[in-house]
Amino acid sequence: MNVTRTFRAALVTTAAVCALGGQLAMADGAGAVTVAKGELNGGQLRVQGSNAAPGIFVIARSATSSAGVRSDEQGRFTIQADGFSSPDCQVTVSDSGRTPIDTITLSGCTPSVTPVPASPAAPTGSCLITAQSGPLSVIANTGSVVSFATTGCDTTANTGATPTPVQWTVVAGVIPTGMTGPNSQGQTGANLIGTPTVPGSYTFTLQATDSTGSTDQETFTVAVL
Repeated sequence: MNVTRTFRAALVTTAAVCALGGQLAMADGAGAVTVAKGELNGGQLRVQGSNAAPGIFVIARSATSSAGVRSDEQGRFTIQADGFSSPDCQVTVSDSGRTPIDTITLSGCTPSVTPVPASPAAPTGSCLITAQSGPLSVIANTGSVVSFATTGCDTTANTGATPTPVQWTVVAGVIPTGMTGPNSQGQTGANLIGTPTVPGSYTFTLQATDSTGSTDQETFTVAVL
């Protein structure tokens, strides 16, 4: 039986930014975090940079991992982490107090993006992801939220009175650089959040699993303009 599906997306705009010489800067003139070197070897991340706010936490994020460190008095920082992954070998780097972001391609990294299948796997039960109903786009260098929904998912099995959120994973492709997720949104939904920084078309397959083990997969495409 055919199930009519809809796709919902929400876009939240944060501070205005402008591009200056390939680097981002706040409209009010504040400088952008800059990265001098970034590498990923055998799961070991090392990112060096400057121009962060002094003494503030600086975070490097990929589509699947994040790591951070506090900058020194001159705004310099060296982020190091084990067990870090980046399927597309890119990370965005920002401090927690300002919007400007630097995006870099990590040296020593081997891309590990799983190809998107021609057709996503069929559902194994009644839990269904609502599919994309039309083109979806977000604006580069603008804070964004992309939301996903399900129908028919069981969130109460074996939990008594406490609902169990649907679990979400990216099983193929890659989400837009600068965004993270899918993050659980309520009991049955999910979202991608962050500031997409690299224009292009991103296709990825999500899988949802409810508390009974029922799964469904859907493929989505997000254009970063």
